[in-house]
Amino acid sequence: MNILDLELAEKNLDIVISELRATLGKMELALGSINEAIVWTGEDTGIQWCNTTFDRLVNQAHIAILGNPLPNLLPLVNQGQELAQSEHPVFKVLKQEFSTTEYEFITPDKTLILEIYGSYLELKNGDKTAVMTIRDITERKRMESALISANRQMASYLQEVDKVIAAAIAVENDTFVPAILDSVAVRTDELGRLARIFTQMVQQLKIRERELAEAKEQLEAVLNAVPGSISWIDAGGLYIGVNRYLAENFQLSQDAFIGQELGFLQGSSQMAEFMRQFIASPQTSVSSVIELEINSDKRYYLVAAQKYQQGKATVSVGIDVTERKKAEEALRIAEENYRSIFENALEGIFQSQVDGVFISVNPAMARIYGYDSPADMIASIQENDRQIYVDANCRKEFTRLMEETGTVKDLEYQIYRRDGSIIWVQENTRAVRDGSGKVLYYEGILQDISDRKHREDDLKRQLAELKVEIDQKKREKDVALITKSGYFKELQSEISEVNLDEFWE
Repeated sequence: MNILDLELAEKNLDIVISELRATLGKMELALGSINEAIVWTGEDTGIQWCNTTFDRLVNQAHIAILGNPLPNLLPLVNQGQELAQSEHPVFKVLKQEFSTTEYEFITPDKTLILEIYGSYLELKNGDKTAVMTIRDITERKRMESALISANRQMASYLQEVDKVIAAAIAVENDTFVPAILDSVAVRTDELGRLARIFTQMVQQLKIRERELAEAKEQLEAVLNAVPGSISWIDAGGLYIGVNRYLAENFQLSQDAFIGQELGFLQGSSQMAEFMRQFIASPQTSVSSVIELEINSDKRYYLVAAQKYQQGKATVSVGIDVTERKKAEEALRIAEENYRSIFENALEGIFQSQVDGVFISVNPAMARIYGYDSPADMIASIQENDRQIYVDANCRKEFTRLMEETGTVKDLEYQIYRRDGSIIWVQENTRAVRDGSGKVLYYEGILQDISDRKHREDDLKRQLAELKVEIDQKKREKDVALITKSGYFKELQSEISEVNLDEFWE
């Protein structure tokens, strides 16, 4: 090849290199303009190349990124747990075990949801590389979540509409029950208002239909059979009528009530005041628990009152809830007793989450740990592995026992008090579960056994000293026996006859 050919070849090579650089520059620009971040790493996960989208993702200068391990620049979280470096996608790609997965990437000002793809490449020179494509799907996930929520709301709304339609059909079939629309009536939107108005209209319609369709005797028979007190009162507070149940409770006839003012019955002053206030108010319905004294016996009634005839009259229904009130009072007393035990117990009583964060503690528990109050203790202890346990293995043993058996009995270990001092405690804890067996929280009792432990240590030391003393006395006894033996005396006699000066020559 002559010189001209060489010069031409060099010129063509420069052109090829120039075109190649231009093409690479265009590729850099193109790859930098796409939404996905692209990263090329070596076998050690060090970044060999990345596009500008990745620079923006990790908020780092391009030159500062190259050569750094990808897991250091892009730490990931999966299902609330930070990934160990060995679990990072780039390691799995290099081991050819990776499939597309979503992760969280937490930055100082926001949390991103990333969809990560990975490709494994082995170059001709044998180098193993990973090409990672990272897509920010945070906005898409937010929109998906919003869409799911909207769909659920729409489905719920349509279900409520179906209930209104079913209620309208029930009115036509004379099977309407106000409870059908209870769940709809509590809504604050137009549909809820429509359900409430519909229910009120149907109730009024039913009242009118019953007044027109049923004879007075039939109506009285039905009302007299009701196991509750029913009364009708006009706008002036006079009784229009009562059912048999109410009259018999006061040992009066039904006619004896007609025309009487509210409160004429002895022991019914609270009921009378309640009804007067309701009649004078703009309310159309009301309910309350009223105390009545019937034949020197204190009873409680759940009274529901409803106005009709455009507020010119009121019907009230009273259901005897005395036994329920007694049960509620017994429950209240039981709760007070429990609270008293909880507050005044000498042992520490607590409830905690499964991770150890305290939900509630009693004063004794706070005192054991050296805190001024239960609230102070709960607020101060957030990492019990570090703040409480002297030996971290005790927490691990506790967790193991709870997972395997759901209970811990007489577990003894050392804890740090607030001032840093160390004491011994004994703990008994059980897991509280719901109906399906899921653990809701832990509850337990904890005692300060430091004094007992000190006594045990003193006893062990005394036993050790006693053993030394016994061993000393035993040795003295053994020596005495040897010196009294015939062999020792013979040996002693022989030694006395030995001329020591001659013996050592």
